[in-house]
Amino acid sequence: MSRSGDPARWPAARNWLRLLGAAAALLFVLLPARPAAAHAVLIESQPANGTTVTQVPRVALLRFSEDISPEFSTASLLDSTGRTVEGTRIATDRLGPRQLALQLPTLAPGTYGIAWRVLAEDDGHTTGGVVVFTVGNRPPGGPALQAFESGDDPPPLDVVRRWLGLCLLAGLIGGLAVAGVVLRPVDTAAAEPVRVAVDQARRRALTLAAAAGGLAAVVGGADLVVQTYRSGPLGLSTAVSLLSDTRWGHLWLAREAILLALAALAFALRSPARAPHTRNLGPWTAVGVLVSVAVTVEALGGHAASVGPARTVAVAAVAVHALTACLWLGGVATLAVVLARPDRSAAGRGDLLRAVGYRFTVLAAVGVALVVVTGLYSAGREVESVRALVDTTYGRLLIAKGVLLSVAGGLGLVNAARVQGRLAARLAARPSRRLLAAEAAAGVVLLLLAGALVETPPARQSAAPDTGVPTAVTRNESVGDVVVSLTVTPNRPGTNGFTVLAASSRRPPPAEIESVTVELDGGSTAVPLREIEPGRYFGTGDLSGPGVARATAVIHRGGARLAVPLEWSVPPPAASPPRSRDRLAPIANAAAAVVIGVLAVLAGWRLTKVRRRRPVAVPAGEIEQRIREDVR
Repeated sequence: MSRSGDPARWPAARNWLRLLGAAAALLFVLLPARPAAAHAVLIESQPANGTTVTQVPRVALLRFSEDISPEFSTASLLDSTGRTVEGTRIATDRLGPRQLALQLPTLAPGTYGIAWRVLAEDDGHTTGGVVVFTVGNRPPGGPALQAFESGDDPPPLDVVRRWLGLCLLAGLIGGLAVAGVVLRPVDTAAAEPVRVAVDQARRRALTLAAAAGGLAAVVGGADLVVQTYRSGPLGLSTAVSLLSDTRWGHLWLAREAILLALAALAFALRSPARAPHTRNLGPWTAVGVLVSVAVTVEALGGHAASVGPARTVAVAAVAVHALTACLWLGGVATLAVVLARPDRSAAGRGDLLRAVGYRFTVLAAVGVALVVVTGLYSAGREVESVRALVDTTYGRLLIAKGVLLSVAGGLGLVNAARVQGRLAARLAARPSRRLLAAEAAAGVVLLLLAGALVETPPARQSAAPDTGVPTAVTRNESVGDVVVSLTVTPNRPGTNGFTVLAASSRRPPPAEIESVTVELDGGSTAVPLREIEPGRYFGTGDLSGPGVARATAVIHRGGARLAVPLEWSVPPPAASPPRSRDRLAPIANAAAAVVIGVLAVLAGWRLTKVRRRRPVAVPAGEIEQRIREDVR
């Protein structure tokens, strides 16, 4: 039986290796990276957060780290009891795409809060917070602040939706790659059962890809519903405005159209007449173009889209990262499903994997290599310092992703060794379904971490000035079915704003929340909060001094009193230690350069080995001449 997996019988392997070398050289030219900002984070306000002003400004200005959507950005002025102050008006378009202005009326002495919520144009994330300031002669408690309320922990439901979308996208791209590259028709010299098995496996892979594309479009529909609910009244008019007036909506329309087109192509390519070969490249070329556009749209909807300098480079790196991750992880999952139940009339799992094993090994190797290089490059842009890797949610998720990537890559190496090389000869090239399933499972968890990273603000300290002063703090607790989130801003001795998000985890909730109060100093001081929007309550109160602060969020619901104890640390007015200067970008860039060098050496060694295996053609006349010489 002929082994189509033999390198000598698959010259296209050289093209993949050359592509790897070219991509590595391109990324080497693009280095080094610079950290920047992402998500629409409030980086400056006038009046500054936590300050006291003697003269009321005519306009309050809020400046964000990236462009915001004017149609879906709101701000309101609240007094110390949380009551909305009339006479304000929002202005956005006249100040630039990253600023929000709120015209203020004449204000009496007292404490006020500006509650804001904006929709980022680039990545479609919604962020919100409160800026607290005092009007009058009260001495300020310290220097100006730049702080934001939105916490670092991503909403679990958003992470789950993003994870499902990434899994289905990987299934779509991986299934198409396995069908078009790995399971393309084998040599005519191969045994009939092997050719039949490859053809049947290709049709199964395309079926899986079509199903994944359709389900990915359904998940996209759920994203639209959630985004519409967060942007305004849930209805058709809000959805239409969101799709037509925002960059997020334009990207959503493009993503849905591409997913449906790829799903339709995958279903149509199931026909044996459309198998991938040189005489039928049209549909497969369309697949390649659509896949490239799909990962580009995915990158434009992520953190890389908010990078100022070298934004094109950042988006391209994330697009390559998404593409190669989908090729590898989606390909492994597709191959695991395809090999689970082969047709009894065709060849067995071992024969099928031996026939296509080398192709998939090269495809996965290219994917893993580019995932590592582009991941290191992007890490240098998203995390500013080494310390931020352990001090922030984004950094810890990134470390976990790196560890799991190593595990999945190790499993892939073992699987490749069982089909290729000396270990394959000892084991008679028997594939391990358990190892393949373990690699696929590791890939699923990897995509879960990737979804959490997309929904988490990056650890970019350069987004705000280095003020060296305390910022807002958020604490989350629950009692029964009620989940409570308390945010204290600016979290320093003196007047602070207290924002409580309270909601029931049960649907429908047992009863409506009637009121919310924050008790300070062991219950001696009660801060009543007013509902400023559904499930969001605000009020102002005083923190006596630095140290450990304890408060109790009291929820009154259905005649019952639910108490949620919370604890946090209030730093002193003195400036905090200077920001760490151990920037991660140079380290990540150096690691990426080392990986590129190692890959270049391995690629050269592999090419040399392939050329040595190739038989040397001897002209017929020379053969006859050698025979005559031997006879003489």
